[in-house]
Amino acid sequence: MRFLILVLTSWPLWVDPAAAAESSAESLAIDELVVSTFRETGAERLPSSITVLDAEALRETSVQHFQEVIQLVPNLNYSGDGNRARYLQIRGIGELEQYQGAPNPSVGFIVDDIDLSGLGSVATLFDVEQVDVLRGPQGTRNGANALAGLVFIKSAEPADSFQSQLEASLGTDEMAALGGTVSGPLGDSVGYRIAVQKYQGDGFRDNVYLNQSDTNGFDELTVRGKLRFEFGVDWRLDLTGMFVDVDNGYDAWAVDNNGDNTYADKPGRDAQETAAGSARITGELGEFATFVSITSVAATDSVFSFDADWGNDEFWNTPQFGNSIYDYFSYTERDRDMTSQELRLVSGSGGRLFGAADWIIGVMGLNLDEGIDVVDTGRDDFWCLTPCVTPFASAYESKSRAVFGELGVPLGLAVRLDLGLRWERWSADYADANSSFSPDDDLLGGHVNLSWQYSDAAMFYGRVARGYKAGGFNLDANAPPEKLQFASEALWNYEVGFKYLTNTLRADLVFFWMERDDMQVKVPVQDTAGNPIAFSFLTDNAEEGSNRGVEASVDWSVTETVTLHGAAGWLKATIDQFDYVRDLQGRDQAHAPRYSFLVGATWQSARGWFARADLVGQDEFYYDYSHDQKSTSNERVNLRLGKSWERWSVFLWGRNIFDETYTVRGFYFGNEPPNYPDKLYTQRGEPRQVGMTARYEFR
Repeated sequence: MRFLILVLTSWPLWVDPAAAAESSAESLAIDELVVSTFRETGAERLPSSITVLDAEALRETSVQHFQEVIQLVPNLNYSGDGNRARYLQIRGIGELEQYQGAPNPSVGFIVDDIDLSGLGSVATLFDVEQVDVLRGPQGTRNGANALAGLVFIKSAEPADSFQSQLEASLGTDEMAALGGTVSGPLGDSVGYRIAVQKYQGDGFRDNVYLNQSDTNGFDELTVRGKLRFEFGVDWRLDLTGMFVDVDNGYDAWAVDNNGDNTYADKPGRDAQETAAGSARITGELGEFATFVSITSVAATDSVFSFDADWGNDEFWNTPQFGNSIYDYFSYTERDRDMTSQELRLVSGSGGRLFGAADWIIGVMGLNLDEGIDVVDTGRDDFWCLTPCVTPFASAYESKSRAVFGELGVPLGLAVRLDLGLRWERWSADYADANSSFSPDDDLLGGHVNLSWQYSDAAMFYGRVARGYKAGGFNLDANAPPEKLQFASEALWNYEVGFKYLTNTLRADLVFFWMERDDMQVKVPVQDTAGNPIAFSFLTDNAEEGSNRGVEASVDWSVTETVTLHGAAGWLKATIDQFDYVRDLQGRDQAHAPRYSFLVGATWQSARGWFARADLVGQDEFYYDYSHDQKSTSNERVNLRLGKSWERWSVFLWGRNIFDETYTVRGFYFGNEPPNYPDKLYTQRGEPRQVGMTARYEFR
C-alpha cells in the first residue's frame, strides 16, 4: 500500500519523456556535488530533499559556527539548550536536550566522515568547503542516527598547487578571530592541508553580580589537518585529523527574562574537546567497481554545568523573594569514545547488472562508549539546610552492525528507479548505581525513489523512505515497571518533488508527508518544588505522530551582477495520541515552527565590490512537551558589504542588525522562592552584532 502511494503521487513521471525533448538545448549551470551520499551526485539530480551550502555561501552568511547558517535551510531548527546549537530538529524531529540517559540522536551529524551526532558544538566553519543537509529519514545511508535527516560537513581538501591564507575578524561584544590555512603538494603523489583558527567573544550577556561580561563567552580553537596519498593506478588514501576545543561559558538565564543581564554567582560552562580522525581508502577495481573503506575514531570530553537558581545570596535575600536561602549548581562531565568502520563496493561502468543497473553493497560497524559523572549541589531553607551533594555516575556501551545495499535501474532514457535497504543490529549495555539495562533490536530501513528527467534542466521525483531509531529506557525511580523501557520508533516518509537547474536559475519544490509509528516523546517533570535540579525525563511511545509540509528554495541570477535567493519551509507536526504524564493528543510537536523562510539578494560588481542582504524568519513554536508555552514569531536582517582585489578581501558584516528580540529555548517551572510559582523562563537568541573581516591570500 505504501509503495502504491508512491506510484499514484508520482504519476507525472510516467509521461512520455519525448514530449519535452525540445527543452534539452538549455545550458546547465554547475551543479554542486552532494558529498554525503554513496555516490557524489549533483544536488539537482538527487531525488531527495536537500540543501547544499558551498564555501561561497558559507563565507557570505556565517561568521563562525553552523548555528549561524541554520536559518538558510528550510524546516531546520535547533534547541538553544547550551551556549552553542548542539541539538537539531529537521522537519520538527530531533532531541531538545540530554540531561540524563543514553545518547539516541534523531539527526545524524557527520564531519569529514566522523560521526559526531549529538555533539553539534564542534561545528565551527573555518575552512569548511561544503555543508549538506538531507531532510527526511536516511535509513539506507546512515541508519538509526538519521531518523529525521543528516547534516554532513566537509572541510576543504588539499590543493593541487601551493596556497595559503590568513583571516582576521573583529566585532562588537569583544569578538575577535584569527585563522590561517596552508595547502599544497608534497611531491607528485602527496597533498596536504592545515587549518588553524582561534575565536573569542563575550557571549552577549553581562553578569551584573560578578561585574563580568564574558561569563557566557566564546573561546573556540579549531585545528584541522589533511593528507592525501595517491598510489598505484586510481587508488587514494585520504587522512583527516581534527582537534576542536570549545571552552565556552554558560550563563544565559535570569528569572526576570531581561535577555541582557544575569545574576549568577556560579556561572557554568558549555565545553567540549574533541580529538578525531578518519581514513578513507578509495580504489578502482578496473571498470567493475570502486572499493571504499572509511575508518573513523573520535574521543570527546565535555563539561556542561550551570547555576540552576540563576541568582546569588544577595539576590535571593530580599523581601521580594522572602529573604530566602536558595543556591543550586549542576556539574556534568561526559566522556564519549566512538569507532566506526564502513566497507562498500560501488559499481562501475563494467559492473552494472545486465549492463544497465547500478548497485552498491556495504557493511558497517560502530561502537560507542559514554561515561557520565554528575555532581549536583544545593542549599535552601527547607530541603538542604546543610549543603546537599548528589552524585550520579553511569556507563553506556552500544554496538551497531549493518548491511546495506542500493540498486539503480533505468526505465528508459529518462526514468530511473532507485531501491535501497539497510538492516541493522543494535545492542547496548547501561549501568548506574541503581539500575542496569541491556536492550537490543533489529532495525530495518530503506527507500524507493522514482525520478523522471523531464529535460536537461528539469526533474520530477517521488520518494518513499523508512527510517528508524533505537529504543531505550527511563532512569526515573518513579516510572512504573511497564514504562522502564520504550520501544524503537519507525518513520515513513512520502515526498514528491521538482528540481530545476539552468545557467541562471536553480529551484526546487518538495511536498512531504511523514508518519511516525511509536513516536518517542520525552517529557521533563520537576520532582520537587524548590529544587531546580530535581527533574525526571520520562520517555514513552506515542501511538502515532505526523509531520507534513512543503520545502522550496531558489537562486536566480537576474543579471550578471545581481542574484536573488529564497528558501522557505512550511510544517505541520502533530502528536496523534499520547497520554503518559501529559495528554498531548492533537498538539504540535516541540520546536516545530509552522514556517521558516529566507529572502535575500547578492550584488557583485566586476571591480570586486559585493553586498548581500538577507531577511530570515520563523513562526512561533512550542518549547517542550512538559508545558504549552510558545516562543514568538520573529524576523531578522543580516547584511554584508565588502571588496575583493588582488590578494585581499575585506568586508563589513552585521547580524540581526535591527536587534530583533527572539528566543531559542523556554522552561516552565518554579524557580523563585518562597512559593515557587510556575513561570515561563526563556533564553534569548543572539542580539545585534557587527564586525569586519579581512582575508589575505599568499601565492
